[in-house]
Amino acid sequence: MGLILPPLVKYDSFDSDEDFLNTLYEYFKQDFIYTKPKYKGVELRLKRMPIRNGREATFYHITTQGLDENDRKIDIPRAERLRWIKPIIESDDKVLLVWENQRKKEENILLFLEQKNFLIVLRKRKNGLMFWTSFYTTESYKKKLIKEYQKYHKKLKTPLYPRT
Repeated sequence: MGLILPPLVKYDSFDSDEDFLNTLYEYFKQDFIYTKPKYKGVELRLKRMPIRNGREATFYHITTQGLDENDRKIDIPRAERLRWIKPIIESDDKVLLVWENQRKKEENILLFLEQKNFLIVLRKRKNGLMFWTSFYTTESYKKKLIKEYQKYHKKLKTPLYPRT
């Protein structure tokens, strides 16, 4: 059976940003606090600190955007897809493009659902994996990701999954 994603949590269904974020946080707790997602059997950790408004740093990061960590704004397309994260991480569906990269000295595993323009980044740590971030991509960034994916698999001489 293929990857089945929950519906988006639509921003315009809420009366306020706070109602939207409160609902998202309840989903986040279900998927990341009460039960932890596993990637290939490895339980993922979260970046908890700094806590903002009683919520972990990872939650804050996957629902907002901005270079200044102290002044990020809600990223609606990113936040609306919060419920997709756990099913994608736990899926082995070949529709996902999966590869590794290095950013500065950090090693990452990338999970890209190309048909939905959604990327998840898992960061390698000495003692496991950390769910680092996720976001909805632009078309231009999508092209960059696909090139990186192809280059990675060409270098390793591993098969590329057919893109649909």
